[in-house]
Amino acid sequence: MAAGKRKAVFSVILVPSGGAKPRTFALSRRGLWALLAAASVVAALVVFSVIVLAQMGWFSFTVARLKRENAELKEEHGKVARLEQELKRLGLVERKLLALLGIDTAQGTGSSRGGTGSGSGAYGAKTGEGAGAPAGLDAQTRQAAGRTGTAAYTRSLPTLWPVLGEISRPFSYEGDGHKGLDIATPNGTQVKAAGDGTVEFAGQDDVFGLMIIMNHGAGITTLYGHNSKLAVARGDEVLRGQVIAYSGTSGRSSAPHLHFEISRYGRQVNPLTFLSDRE
Repeated sequence: MAAGKRKAVFSVILVPSGGAKPRTFALSRRGLWALLAAASVVAALVVFSVIVLAQMGWFSFTVARLKRENAELKEEHGKVARLEQELKRLGLVERKLLALLGIDTAQGTGSSRGGTGSGSGAYGAKTGEGAGAPAGLDAQTRQAAGRTGTAAYTRSLPTLWPVLGEISRPFSYEGDGHKGLDIATPNGTQVKAAGDGTVEFAGQDDVFGLMIIMNHGAGITTLYGHNSKLAVARGDEVLRGQVIAYSGTSGRSSAPHLHFEISRYGRQVNPLTFLSDRE
């Protein structure tokens, strides 16, 4: 019988370290290819595992970074929230302080000076005697203002009646309105500053005759009109209760009286919301 074709045989010799006896394995061509295929699969698995581990490491790093950024954003958001709360608190404190000082921040600006200063009519109301229940600062409020460090500012508020007498014409918003109080008083009566301030104007006015305008700060001014004589000049620093003029009937007036106005940021307001003190 003729001999068949011999299969190729490969010998694999393993030489252990340490001088041990080498071992020899015989592999056919098919076995060799199987071994190489297995080695390739193992290598592919190793590479795949390395790639997966690298991606997992990058993912873990990204997650950690995002967590840090999220924590930082939460911290910033907390700071913003705390700042908003602080601003609201300060706003509330400001409103309470302004209310304490008798300042209405809802009033706007503008409006021209009105009124003729006529002394006609009689309303039977005496200054400082329940004429509309003034909403100005009372003694308790002034003491509270002093405790909050606003004593000097409180003195500048025009709460002192400049003269005592009958209100011959009240404040009014109707029509052109009468933007002040007309207080009937004998000719030559001392006119006193309603609060600490600086004289902005002292001179002649077409409507109010000999007139004084005082600046009390914080956008508040007072006007004293129809005087017979002035006792201060522009730029003078005046104290609350100081005599600044003497009443009369100068300008457009039919009888001796004082025309008194209070303005906030250029807008006349009812003086009775401030006036509460008499000397």
